[in-house]
Amino acid sequence: MKACEYLHATLIAMLVIPLLYALAELEDAGGALMLYIKCFIIIIPVAVTELAVRKIRRLGLYLLAGAAATAALYGIMELFFGESGACYTCVMPAESVLIVLIRLRERMRLAAQEKENDIYAAPEISMINKPSFAFMWYFAVMYLLGIAFNSAALCDIAFFNAGVYFFVALAHGFLASTKQYFDLNSRTKNIPGKRLYAVGAAMTGAFAGLVLIAMLPSVFLAGQRRYTDIRTWFDEVEPAPYAAAYDVQTDGEAVGTNWLEVMNDGEPVSEPSKFWEYFWRALVAAIAGAGAYAGFYVLRQFFRDFRSSFDENGDRVEEIDGGPEDKTEGLGQKRRRREGSEAARVRRLYKKTIRRHRKEAPAPYESPAELEENAGLSGDAAMEALHVQYENVRYGKCAE
Repeated sequence: MKACEYLHATLIAMLVIPLLYALAELEDAGGALMLYIKCFIIIIPVAVTELAVRKIRRLGLYLLAGAAATAALYGIMELFFGESGACYTCVMPAESVLIVLIRLRERMRLAAQEKENDIYAAPEISMINKPSFAFMWYFAVMYLLGIAFNSAALCDIAFFNAGVYFFVALAHGFLASTKQYFDLNSRTKNIPGKRLYAVGAAMTGAFAGLVLIAMLPSVFLAGQRRYTDIRTWFDEVEPAPYAAAYDVQTDGEAVGTNWLEVMNDGEPVSEPSKFWEYFWRALVAAIAGAGAYAGFYVLRQFFRDFRSSFDENGDRVEEIDGGPEDKTEGLGQKRRRREGSEAARVRRLYKKTIRRHRKEAPAPYESPAELEENAGLSGDAAMEALHVQYENVRYGKCAE
């Protein structure tokens, strides 16, 4: 997993110099491959700072390790690639300093979390350590910038990094989810880890193979890209000379055939009605407004479902059927009255506690004691007190 995290940060950070080259209309003398090798050296501070965060406890020693990694990067660039220009020797050490600061912030957050001593809190994961498919947009933007600024090197590097990053994120997601599954489900401890990893790896590998096959056409068609340069879009453009289809001119103006009149039996074409012009404008505006509203509604519903489908530990919340009493609460004042009662509060607290500590959906025949045991809450003092309250509510000893 650490290799995936190193590649995640490296593949993102190494696109900075190709982007600057594209904006400044520069090219590396060694070609795109040598440019890629030079930019890949940014993995040195990425790996060193991650090791320093895990192994070093003192702030001064961590800063010293970060400074050493930055100095080593500068020395390598100056010693082996000094003739490439100041872009490498200035930009890459600046990136290294930024990585050191990001890692430092990550270490400070971990220290604050350790002081809170919350055993149920999910560990905070820094963006620099979490490969995700959501970062694919970054490579897509870089690829489009390469097209827009006429930079084949930026396009090639962004495309290659995007392909590699997809498989890095896929592998990291598989390893992280399998490890989390073992950690959350104590009953799966008896399952051999090698068997579970082998089955998951086979399915993940089959999916990765299909994706790779789908990517091959774009690899072979990379040479057919059409570039442009947006910096020249607004320059003065002289009209290109062309040979007209007619030679007769009158007073300097070309005399040709008005095909609209020909299609109208030689009669002059009437102007379109203003009514239809306004009608089509209103229709287009209405369609655009409806599309914008639909997109907003879908996004709002997506975020609402996401917020209610995952708890603070990042686990998926499975719906627990509370019985027929919950299904009859959909009528106006009765539901609002019951939701504000003490019994409803106890039910909600009990369900939330079970959902927080149990990943799989409970069986309908499980008793509260079995629910708590399978959630790993047996013997917990707070859960025992809540169990007593829930039993009173369940068997009618607490007023609605």
